[in-house]
Amino acid sequence: MGATVFHGGLSKKMLDAATKALRDGELIIYPTDTIYGIGCDMRNGKALEKLNRLKNRPSNKPFSFICNNISEAAQYARLSNAAHRVMKRFLPGPYTFILPVGSGVPKKMTSAEHTVGIRIPNHFITLELAKAFGSPIITTSVNLSGDAPVCAIGDLPPEFTSAVSVIIDGGPLEYEPSTIINFVGEAPVVEREGRGFAEIKPFLETHQS
Repeated sequence: MGATVFHGGLSKKMLDAATKALRDGELIIYPTDTIYGIGCDMRNGKALEKLNRLKNRPSNKPFSFICNNISEAAQYARLSNAAHRVMKRFLPGPYTFILPVGSGVPKKMTSAEHTVGIRIPNHFITLELAKAFGSPIITTSVNLSGDAPVCAIGDLPPEFTSAVSVIIDGGPLEYEPSTIINFVGEAPVVEREGRGFAEIKPFLETHQS
């Protein structure tokens, strides 16, 4: 059976189908403020393994995950004062924050450095989905490891469409990766300059502690 595809924006039917798929350990594809993401319930080990196999990704490489808001993020990561100030100013937005791991995060979701990657994308569908699900959702690009990410539903590789239960069509997206900011220490370190970097750079330079 193929994936159920939802067009036309936000709807209760779409949210119900997507959250049910996540709770059942299935994979879903959804739009973000950068590219299309594919994900599953962060707590479901079998779903994580399925996602790793699909992407041909090393199992020891942790995924980032989407939270609904900063309060939820603080349940799964330790936020310094500096990190909280920056996140409060720029989230939701096209940023991935690398933070020290908190409680409640499965071991497979943490790096060797005991950190996690957190996203709160500025996309109304993604935010409503995270709110409806009520728990972090894995987020990774829709592509085989090393290939270009997908920015339109019509470009989805067949191996992805056959592996997921729900596809949410958010229209064509303009590809630019998220800016990655490491906040393990008090001073932020930019690990990747992506969308939103020009806006956040001055703020980072004046909020070093």
